[in-house]
Amino acid sequence: MEFNVKVRKIIENGKPLKATCSVTMDGQFTVHGVKVIKTEKGSFIAMPFESYKDAEGNEQRRDVFHPITSDARRAMEAAVLSAYEAKVAEKTAKSTDTTVEA
Repeated sequence: MEFNVKVRKIIENGKPLKATCSVTMDGQFTVHGVKVIKTEKGSFIAMPFESYKDAEGNEQRRDVFHPITSDARRAMEAAVLSAYEAKVAEKTAKSTDTTVEA
């Protein structure tokens, strides 16, 4: 499966949420709202979800999209994290570029 990832927003606020992305799979389906989360234990992706209240009034969350197999999950996570790291590196390179043209 081929994943095309577009990093929509990089978030630099000191919290675990680092970015939001859109992922296109095999040029056929797109999922918006995939999040990059970074904690002390490492980085991972979180799928978009919906919230609702169950019969007892407790708030519940359910993914509106998720990979079915572990292999698909790992492949998607690798693609998203790679795109995120590339975007951060690109942003860092731009901010440290001190070339001045005369």
